[in-house]
Amino acid sequence: MRLQEVYDSYKDRADFYWIYVREAHPSDGFRPARHVSIEQPTTFGRRTQVASTCSAELKLTIPVLVDDMEDTVAKAYNALPDRLFILNSDGTIAYRGDRGPRGFKVDEMEQALAKLVPASSVAQSSASKGNKNPRSTPRPPKLRR
Repeated sequence: MRLQEVYDSYKDRADFYWIYVREAHPSDGFRPARHVSIEQPTTFGRRTQVASTCSAELKLTIPVLVDDMEDTVAKAYNALPDRLFILNSDGTIAYRGDRGPRGFKVDEMEQALAKLVPASSVAQSSASKGNKNPRSTPRPPKLRR
């Protein structure tokens, strides 16, 4: 998967997370997906299980966070059904992709990330400051792993 490739390329220079939010097309909804059959989780525990299964089946090693049952993150970022973001180290949005699935453009996000986190300057800048683990983005707001 292309997103995994970008993560593998940048994971030592930027914090990456994928945040599991409400199912866009649950099997018990009005417009179920054809390629998978997932009921809309009704508990945080079940949502966490579905997120773990999804991550495993897609062979993602990107750390996963799970949105709460009130969909706080999805609502705050207008992230349904899916969306790509890059946050600056001060928490401001540096890149906001369009809403998915058509707006889920990993190549476009990677281009924006490359401008923010150039390979040579990040490594040199962090090394000169004595920082052995440089990161370009903050932790997302109050999510549970």
